[in-house]
Amino acid sequence: MAITTQPAAWVTGLLTSLALATAGAAVAAEGPDGYRSADFGMSSEAVMERLEGDGVVNVSVHETDDGDIIIDGELQTEGEPETDLRYVFPGGQDQLALVVAFHPQVDDHATVKQQLEARYGQPWVEELAEWWFEQLKEGMPEEPRSLYVWGGEGDEVTERGRFVRLWSFDDYLSVEYLDTQLFR
Repeated sequence: MAITTQPAAWVTGLLTSLALATAGAAVAAEGPDGYRSADFGMSSEAVMERLEGDGVVNVSVHETDDGDIIIDGELQTEGEPETDLRYVFPGGQDQLALVVAFHPQVDDHATVKQQLEARYGQPWVEELAEWWFEQLKEGMPEEPRSLYVWGGEGDEVTERGRFVRLWSFDDYLSVEYLDTQLFR
């Protein structure tokens, strides 16, 4: 399945909201280092080499008018929810900074949240997630129903500014794995 759930508007809204993401980084727990075997900072070529091993098929690559390199694909792994993936290498830099996983079935929410908790522990405290929710939802093309956030507080250079955000909408889920340091 192709990613058709307003991806351009979504990524544009996401990039606009990244400045706000850094504000909450100091209170985060151990954060992500990428998505599956694709690590933040990897080149698009290195990521492409790992996609097949991760179970990603139907891969396409394109560049936006802003110079972002985008790799789209579908995760087809037995026992996992249906997932469309978007790997983003922003602003003409060939460094992975964002992976967005689109889950077209809202019913997958509990499964996806469980998988994230198993990997990253409990999400941030409710008050902080609510603050982010209020700050970020305004720039989105569709108002989200909920938000859960996991983040990293490690050293300033390698881990602070790395987050996982699980958004639920009326007709899909979105999980963002992002490194705000690479959007500069």
